Amino acid sequence: MPRREPSLRLVTAACVLALSLASACGGGSDGGGGTGGASPSRSDGSRGSREGAQPSLFDKETLNIAVKKGQPGFSTRSEEEDDFAGFEAQLVQFLGTDLDFRAADWDVQSRNREKVLRERSMDLVVATYSITAPRDKKVDFTAPYLKTYQGVLVRDDENRIKRLADVDGKGVCSVRGSTGDPESETDEKAKKAVRDALGSSVEVGLRNSYKTCVRELIKGNFEVVWTDKIILEGFAQDPRYADDVKVVRNITVKKLQFYGIGLREGHTEDCRKLNDALKRFLDTQWTLAFQAHFRSITERVAGYEQQYKPTEDEFEALAETSCGGQ
Repeated sequence: MPRREPSLRLVTAACVLALSLASACGGGSDGGGGTGGASPSRSDGSRGSREGAQPSLFDKETLNIAVKKGQPGFSTRSEEEDDFAGFEAQLVQFLGTDLDFRAADWDVQSRNREKVLRERSMDLVVATYSITAPRDKKVDFTAPYLKTYQGVLVRDDENRIKRLADVDGKGVCSVRGSTGDPESETDEKAKKAVRDALGSSVEVGLRNSYKTCVRELIKGNFEVVWTDKIILEGFAQDPRYADDVKVVRNITVKKLQFYGIGLREGHTEDCRKLNDALKRFLDTQWTLAFQAHFRSITERVAGYEQQYKPTEDEFEALAETSCGGQ
């Protein structure tokens, strides 16, 4: 994966909306996309998961974190300065302050998320990373911080596609390594379920990023972009695309997706610390972050928290099996 110089800091709406993050607005001084100050040395104390105990990630002053840098609503370059803002950028800011580390943020494609963890080039992946069984065999996940169903995006002047049956036979774009890619599953039955999710006659063309899919949709190379609704909503509200695309509100596809943080196996205690921090984020900052970066949803949908925020029961249930648990 090509590496870019990390940004000087992750400036997010948390600095404006949340007093608890005010001390992080100055960013790091090491040129590493920092959040918060230097971490004191800590003992490991981890019990490990499937690879045995590993040194604590939080012993390091700076953590390398893979994010989606071109994904509207989650992590995009701000117009004012050379920094990234979005829901996941704000989450990383919160985690750095809460767990006392600096964050060097690096761009990652969906297909490379497991790879960068297993090859140890990244410490964490915070990149619209759905918790799935095939992925969980390769890496560990935290409990979830966001949930979403899947849906479809079409051109703004498209009026023929109003329900799922209308997608059958259309040209559809999704992303390699995403849950819309049949190869993201391991057994043939699951692969077939992905292939048939939109209709048995649908041929899904795969690209390396949703931005590419959306641009090809606008050009007319595809009629539909298929992925998680929250990702599609980000593009539909972005000024660069808003006049050209729209989410089909009445179409919901496949099962509920839960986003977690990915990390290498063997860091059970670190993962549990992240779970605790995520619970604090959900309790104190989630609504502020969502309102800041998905305003089009919060202004339109009265029950947006029920649709996108994990409930306590959902969080606890997935926490039970997170961090290498069974």
